[in-house]
Amino acid sequence: MMEHINSSIDTICGVKTKFVETFVQNEEIKSQLQTYIDAQQSFAKTVAKSTVDFFTTLGSSVAAFDSTQAFKTK
Repeated sequence: MMEHINSSIDTICGVKTKFVETFVQNEEIKSQLQTYIDAQQSFAKTVAKSTVDFFTTLGSSVAAFDSTQAFKTK
């Protein structure tokens, strides 16, 4: 699952990078924009990994949940 998410993030950041390379003429601004795009990519991948890990753990917990033990009545 993560490979598809990372591929999407890489594609979007690649488009942003190509746009900056094509249309931004000032090298200083181009450099700063590329740094910003790289930071966005890193952040997006971190958030995606945390989200996938959270829901994987949640799914495992739900699958292992034993309602007969949790709601045992006397």
